[in-house]
Amino acid sequence: MINSPSKYYNNGDLIKECFEKLGPYIKNCHAKDIKLRDAYTIHFDDVALGSRGVDFKTFLTCLSKFKDIPLIMEHMTTNNEYEKAAITIRTICGTTGIQFY
Repeated sequence: MINSPSKYYNNGDLIKECFEKLGPYIKNCHAKDIKLRDAYTIHFDDVALGSRGVDFKTFLTCLSKFKDIPLIMEHMTTNNEYEKAAITIRTICGTTGIQFY
């Protein structure tokens, strides 16, 4: 859904809007991160979770308000990358007081 520079740089607002409108209908969430490529045309690249553009503090805060919604990490190729992504999510949660059950 992040498909323009405006949405990229203001994705926290987009995340809040999505959870407000779709919250009761969400069955699972995918955690991935993107980077706006410095190029002549708009292009987004998948990057390591937590390393670039997605406002994960807002994402995880909104997600934590709902019970029993799985969070899936994707687009990594090694176990080490998945471990780093999980540490990133746990760190954001720990530093912001977000709790999942």
